Amino acid sequence: MALTSIFYDGPVTESDRAANRAGAADYGVYGPNDFKVTAHPSIPYAVLVKAGRAHGHGVTDEAEIDQVVNCPSLASGTRWDLIVIRRNWQPELGGPSVLVPLTAGAEAVIPASRKIGPGVEDDQPIGFVRWQGGTSAPVEFIDMRTWAGNGGLFARSTKVLGYLAKVGTEVVINGVTWNYRLGTNDTPGWTSTAPLMAPIALAAGYTPFGGGYDPSVHTEKLELGRVFSEGTIGTTAASINVDKARFRYKLGDVSAGHRPPFQKILRPPASPQLGDVTVYVYPDGVVEWECTQTAVLPKTGANGFFIGLDGFSWPAA
Repeated sequence: MALTSIFYDGPVTESDRAANRAGAADYGVYGPNDFKVTAHPSIPYAVLVKAGRAHGHGVTDEAEIDQVVNCPSLASGTRWDLIVIRRNWQPELGGPSVLVPLTAGAEAVIPASRKIGPGVEDDQPIGFVRWQGGTSAPVEFIDMRTWAGNGGLFARSTKVLGYLAKVGTEVVINGVTWNYRLGTNDTPGWTSTAPLMAPIALAAGYTPFGGGYDPSVHTEKLELGRVFSEGTIGTTAASINVDKARFRYKLGDVSAGHRPPFQKILRPPASPQLGDVTVYVYPDGVVEWECTQTAVLPKTGANGFFIGLDGFSWPAA
């Protein structure tokens, strides 16, 4: 059974308008399983698109039963196909919409063959499917659907960002909020609430402590410009000789964009043999440390050398 499409040319009922979500966002599906792309249980090189409703650019489409979409066979190698809902406003009455597989190639990238033309002909991505040569069943799926609600969009894969790029778009993906905004010189781009991680470039003789602790020493910058440090620092040598008390040793450099506007003074946990340890983070990114005791410390063990940087915070300059 073909799709049923409304809001092309032709009659529309008041019930149609009451249920219509087109206009809330460019694209979307109505429920968690609507138009979900899954494997076909018996037909080779075919997928099932689950029954439900989807909308795009003013048109609502309904599949009363699961729909079969046949994809080309593959003798060898790997191929991704993108399943789309194709809407065509050009026939005399418009529609109905159809489900079409587009060949994407060796990577799951939206292909150039995708039609972009609301009001003329336009494709709504709903799922990537990966085929392996000699295997007639799909081996992997990537969900490309979006859900539009009262507060914005929700999706499952960041690959949807490739077709949602319109200024003002906000979408939540795996707990991270993405916004398509105007940036420097009014150049549009995606920003997110995910922390931007950058390593602290450690000076010679220092390395992440390891041993089950953070495998790297880094800073994370949140969307609002707050920077947090993470990691525990050890030494690369078999032992380290701290021969001067109250002397500032260079520990490393914080990357540009993560540096504080003013000097920061931190009191981190460290090897007890060092006495009181102080870490300084300067606006030019340099990180130094000093202690109140001299000591010769081994690399590891109960008396091993360490300086912990977990959880310290400052605003980015």
